[in-house]
Amino acid sequence: MATLVALIDHRSELYSDQDARVQAAAAAATNSVQGTLLRARAVLELSTADTSPDELLATFGGTVEACVGTRCSGPDLAALSTFGSAAAQPLPTVAVVDPASNSVLVVARTATFTSSIQLPLDAVVAAFALQWIAELEVDISVDLSNSEQPQDVAGIAGKPGERVAIAEISESLDDGSLMIRASAESNVGWGADTPGPYVIVVGLGAILMALAGWTFLAERRNLERRATTDELTGLANRSEFERQSEAAIEMAGRFGTGLCIMLVDLNGFKQINDTRGHQFGDRVLKACAERLVEALRDTDLVARWGGDEFVVILPGLVEANAVRNSAERIAAAMSSAPMEADVLVSGSIGAALFPRHGSNFQALMQAADVAMYEAKTTGVVHRLASTVDAEIDISADRRKSIVP
Repeated sequence: MATLVALIDHRSELYSDQDARVQAAAAAATNSVQGTLLRARAVLELSTADTSPDELLATFGGTVEACVGTRCSGPDLAALSTFGSAAAQPLPTVAVVDPASNSVLVVARTATFTSSIQLPLDAVVAAFALQWIAELEVDISVDLSNSEQPQDVAGIAGKPGERVAIAEISESLDDGSLMIRASAESNVGWGADTPGPYVIVVGLGAILMALAGWTFLAERRNLERRATTDELTGLANRSEFERQSEAAIEMAGRFGTGLCIMLVDLNGFKQINDTRGHQFGDRVLKACAERLVEALRDTDLVARWGGDEFVVILPGLVEANAVRNSAERIAAAMSSAPMEADVLVSGSIGAALFPRHGSNFQALMQAADVAMYEAKTTGVVHRLASTVDAEIDISADRRKSIVP
């Protein structure tokens, strides 16, 4: 390396500095755009029919527009040419490029309403990222990707008078792609346009860094999945359910939308394990998880609480009739046909409403637990907690006296 560095003159060093700056700016802009799209998806997924468009825009600046149902902060986004195709996709949240308006359109659908956010291309890079890029003395632009003009993606385009790095973003979008272009004025001149060995070293280093980064991201995704997912059923696990429930309770308290937590306990599951074996019991649990997902709305979350217990959070439910309808739909989905082979399985369901039966996650789970055990002991399919029941704790002796 010492011999190689000795071969590089001062102009080559200036070129390498410019190349590093434009590459860093392109990477920062790419990360910022992906973060903006993820934030738009998250904001829409947490919205309800009562959320106002202005509340959706609270975390965005610039000329961003939003609609919730028929209420819009500005123009009706349903009039955009890509809105119909985006809303028709089976995914609950879709991000697509809209060439007509030179923007990105993010659309979220529920059973009752559709919400959307329009992000002009000049608003997809966050202000703090733009400030840092400006300190690098690099110009940045975001344009729609033009497949008819092939680009040197994520590479250095050596042009007289400037150094350029280009990166394409498609992974965060469900349709279309964006092109990030970072450029810096080159005042080195023509005398050092062939840095030769240094470029080779930089290229090899970039390849190694890219491979290391890809490996790190893949391992991180795997760890995140294992940390938030129940390995047997593929549902959210206990800790992930607690995290999302606390966020949903905070949102419900802020906007006064209410929510319901249900605890579902399988009847007779111990006997299934004892007579058919644990592998058969595992297949029953997987089948039960699939039926619970099918019986719920896209906005609901079901998780495995532990053993043969499942938990469900249903945002927006505030009335006992709505809770009863949801519980009966879940019970019917579970017992309508054998779970595995000829085995029919039913469940006992306890439900608690926020804020009627508790103002925090622990209180709601305790109230739902009381209601579930009352449903099991009385032989009914489901029971809604009462204010008095929510204050009763179930002792170990009482649990032991209940026949599963």
